[in-house]
Amino acid sequence: MLSFPASAKYLVRLLLAITIIFICIILETLLVPLFFSVLFAYLLYPSAEKLENIGIPRIITNFSLIIFALAVIAGFFYLAGHLISAMTEDFSEIREQFEENLRYFRDTITDALGLSEDQIEEAVTDIDGNSDYTIRLFTATTNTIVAFGLMPVYTFLLLFYRDKFRVFLELITPKNSKKLTNKIVNQIAEIVPKYLKGLIVVVFVLMFINSGVYWLVGLEFPILLGVIAALFNFIPYLGTVVGYTVVLVIVLATQEPVLALWVIVLFFPVQFFENNILTPNITGSYVHINPLIIILSLLAGAMMWGLPGMLLVIPYLAMLKIICDNIDYLKPVAFLLSTRGTEVYLPSFAKIRKWTNSKFG
Repeated sequence: MLSFPASAKYLVRLLLAITIIFICIILETLLVPLFFSVLFAYLLYPSAEKLENIGIPRIITNFSLIIFALAVIAGFFYLAGHLISAMTEDFSEIREQFEENLRYFRDTITDALGLSEDQIEEAVTDIDGNSDYTIRLFTATTNTIVAFGLMPVYTFLLLFYRDKFRVFLELITPKNSKKLTNKIVNQIAEIVPKYLKGLIVVVFVLMFINSGVYWLVGLEFPILLGVIAALFNFIPYLGTVVGYTVVLVIVLATQEPVLALWVIVLFFPVQFFENNILTPNITGSYVHINPLIIILSLLAGAMMWGLPGMLLVIPYLAMLKIICDNIDYLKPVAFLLSTRGTEVYLPSFAKIRKWTNSKFG
């Protein structure tokens, strides 16, 4: 039997990984909606199982849950559209404020950098010229929109044939590994829905927190801005940064520039609360993934599939960690992916309560 050096084996594995990544990039339009559908199927699975256990046929259960989910999503977009329409009612005032802010920032940049107004105008013209690229980008996403329209169908079929997929895994698994395979499948089916529900809870909590603090400091349209900032928290760790940056740009463009300072000031306590208290105690208890690995994975997902990649990478990373936790030779990988060994340094509600009691109790 031929024996290959370790370097050759690692090279083959590296080439295989590169090939898989290349195929994923090529098949983005097909795979991204399918991967989202898998997550939605996992999210609906516990409810589907409960309804089936009380005697409701699977086809009715799946159809009802998907219709309900679509109704919730449609209702959310309706409310968001209502908030946006309320904002656009004052479009003339917003435009005047935008033009005033633009003149203010142009004069500030001119004074600070010693640039002439003609140079500033030329730079703006160059930026405007890039709009053709943006138009082509949105035009190219037509097929993607169609593919995402099939997500309810994918989700329904994944839920309907879930037992068939389990049997398929059992058929391709060696006899001595069937028990382990069932254990992994069961853990994924239990942990992933809890993580996804926890993530939704985090986003909704942040909607209320952001809207409340924006209202307190006097921002216009605080609910809309709070929702915008919170939605980006579907991207762990980096979501708060991106969301507050978007809100900062909107406030700079449409409201008094001094209010933008409040957005910057509020970012730090909200970021600390979300990253160190809220998320670890709601979603982190299910996945326990190393923050450094999360950030690197988010960047890799963005490089491969853009924003959808950032939304997808963490749940699938959680699945990978579950697999590694249950396979002996992959347990070092699971340890690297996890937060094990750093628990003592992580803040929690219990630690805050203990510290408060020791100081003021």
